[in-house]
Amino acid sequence: MNLDDVKRIEDTFRNSRSPDELFDAFQNAIKINLNDSDTFKILIANPALTPNEIKMFTEKLLKEIPGNALDLLLWTGKVLENHPDNYNYLEDTILIYQRAIFYKPNSHEPLLRLLNLYNHEIDLPTNQKILNLIDESVAAVDQKSKVYYSLAKHYKKCGDPKSEKKYLQLAEKSVKREG
Repeated sequence: MNLDDVKRIEDTFRNSRSPDELFDAFQNAIKINLNDSDTFKILIANPALTPNEIKMFTEKLLKEIPGNALDLLLWTGKVLENHPDNYNYLEDTILIYQRAIFYKPNSHEPLLRLLNLYNHEIDLPTNQKILNLIDESVAAVDQKSKVYYSLAKHYKKCGDPKSEKKYLQLAEKSVKREG
């Protein structure tokens, strides 16, 4: 792998505003077996890409460098989460985080990212879906205390002291076990 090629690819990922140019640089990166997820994160965050293009590149990367799946999925979720048309891509972002859970079920990060998608101002159908996914997935997580503390804060914000207390107690128990 030639260092000049890598620099040229990274520069294109960072500065190009042409989806065609970005795709060509991506193809070159794959051809030279570039497997640095940080370089590909630059591509995924490029503002010239549409959410559908972001998802397409992520799918290709998951096939090319599956060992970096969690990292790439969390990054893609974050990029989509901050997209100007956020509401339109909320379901996609949830699915991205759900896939991250599938790739590494013991990681607390996808669950915390999911909880951050919860809309406290508007009762969206996705809110219940988020809570259900967290509830279904927390049993496999190594650091449950982080998820439970976040859920306690969530329920405090929702004005539900009973659930807040429940998750604070679960967090305290988990901290002792994780110790």
